[in-house]
Amino acid sequence: MFYKTSVLVRYNPFMKKIIRRVKKAFGWNDPTIGINASLVRKYAPGKSFADIGALWGVNGLNSFIAEESGAKKVVAVDVYPASPKFLEEKMKRNSRIEFVQGDINLASTVAKIGTIDVVLCSGVLYHTPDPIHLLTRLRAITGDTLILNTASIPDVPGMKNVGVFYPFLEENQRKIWNIGSGMQKAITGPYEPEEGYGNWFWGMTPSLIESMLNCAGFEVKERFISSILTVYVCKVTEVKLAAVSGEWNVPVGVEFSKFKR
Repeated sequence: MFYKTSVLVRYNPFMKKIIRRVKKAFGWNDPTIGINASLVRKYAPGKSFADIGALWGVNGLNSFIAEESGAKKVVAVDVYPASPKFLEEKMKRNSRIEFVQGDINLASTVAKIGTIDVVLCSGVLYHTPDPIHLLTRLRAITGDTLILNTASIPDVPGMKNVGVFYPFLEENQRKIWNIGSGMQKAITGPYEPEEGYGNWFWGMTPSLIESMLNCAGFEVKERFISSILTVYVCKVTEVKLAAVSGEWNVPVGVEFSKFKR
């Protein structure tokens, strides 16, 4: 009950204004404001850079920031076609950004992108039905550094790795997770299967996101967390087990062998 009340208070538009004023008065800044641009400028110079989910709401902004910051190669990736605003800005800048239209969850898209030094994935993870699979696809293209920016829900006191699946929640349950700004399909209204990735599928706590990153082959080095956003800067680590299903993905230990036929 306390957790539900605290979430409702944090997401209430009036209370958000009060909280912002209190934070401003005490100099407590939201660490996630402007974080994408800051981290891109920090990690992109001299590196190859990929922007996964480059278009929605920003029309390639982070890709352009990476290019102007000195990235040696920039690949903007989105499931949608290149938007007119993106193409207009690209032409105006005489930009050499490579655009790849495709779903990062597909092997064909991963092959088109190749291995990239620094990968930014912002506003994508909670829109995919299988977040673990998405993280393994990001691991497949990341040569060194992943910057993951995703919507999140507050951690539950005394309980780690908690998640909420939004589709098919009843209206009274959906209201708990309404942040009061922007479009949240499957939260502000019923789940719309025909909208695909337009739906919000998952509410994930920061601890859950970090554990999934570890499972996919990343180690978190920097953390920036607010009540509705989590941003992690990660380094790649050895992948000891591909966290996806498949016929080959079975235990090989002695204890398991006795169950084999």
